[in-house]
Amino acid sequence: MPDNASVAPTVAVERPRDLGVDVARGVAVFSMFIAHFAPSAGPGDVLILSEYLTAPLFALLIGWGAQLGHGRDREVWSIAVRATVLVLLGLALEQLETQIVIVLVWLGVLTVLCGLLVRTPTAAVLAVGAVSFALTPTLLDRSRDWLQERAVAGDPVTGLPLRLVELTVGGPDYRLTGLLPAACVGIVLARHPGRLVRFGTLAVAAAGAVVLLGADASGRIDLVPYSGTHLTMLFELALVMMAAQLSRTLAPALGGFGRLLGAVGGMTLSIYVAQVLVDAWYLVDRPPGFRDDSWLLIIGQCAGAVALAVTWPRAIHRNPWSKGPLEGLERLFVRSRRLLDRRSP
Repeated sequence: MPDNASVAPTVAVERPRDLGVDVARGVAVFSMFIAHFAPSAGPGDVLILSEYLTAPLFALLIGWGAQLGHGRDREVWSIAVRATVLVLLGLALEQLETQIVIVLVWLGVLTVLCGLLVRTPTAAVLAVGAVSFALTPTLLDRSRDWLQERAVAGDPVTGLPLRLVELTVGGPDYRLTGLLPAACVGIVLARHPGRLVRFGTLAVAAAGAVVLLGADASGRIDLVPYSGTHLTMLFELALVMMAAQLSRTLAPALGGFGRLLGAVGGMTLSIYVAQVLVDAWYLVDRPPGFRDDSWLLIIGQCAGAVALAVTWPRAIHRNPWSKGPLEGLERLFVRSRRLLDRRSP
């Protein structure tokens, strides 16, 4: 959005939120609860799908949101604030005693990368995603071999170097190389919202997911969540493309349920942090080996997320706080730059 402050006074107008994006975020939130707390795989192992879906869907939404925000007023400042908030919150939550692997630091760095990628042509975005996809298994294996060799030699990698390896290529659960392809897909899908692309990618993704699931069930391949293999990543991409395109397609037709999902998705950050705090409280003074997997915990987390999303905007009317506790804080930081610019001569 051009800055016309030198020509005439302007009033910042906030663009309406994309309901399809927020519905997809809501799907990611409920999938996250299942992945973190489900005590069983469910009928037909259907709940295991949440392990493949959640983190890559958050990554896709980072890319999708970055593309939708491209060209907006104070875009670079907004990216910097959002990334900083995610990283700082992630580092803080990692200090708590929980059984959740905190993904916020990865998403914070991914926010910066997507902020750069949206400035490049679609071909470049696809190339980055393809290269990252191709190299992930090799880089993961080599990084693990290197860490093991250093440990055997009596000089283990620790501290910041270890954290950087885990962040980029060698994390046991998450790694930037594994999440970047999904983020690139999010950018491309946001750039091409047409019905032909939407239904075409949905059909291809659904067919791919069915084929891979069938091959896994028959023992021909072995899909393992977080493993970083090409087949697992391909299955993850199929699931997240289905989730994104179905959310985009069905959101207007879902009525009140769609608006409810969207409300939950609009407070993803606050709900994520609340979930971790609840898990830390739940595990206080538990005996060694106690697991937080519980249907009661899932129900409580889902009910709490819905209650927060519904009641908060009705109780707090003043912007930016009506968007959510942490969402309001983030937007306040973003607006602070605008206020500083207005005061500048």
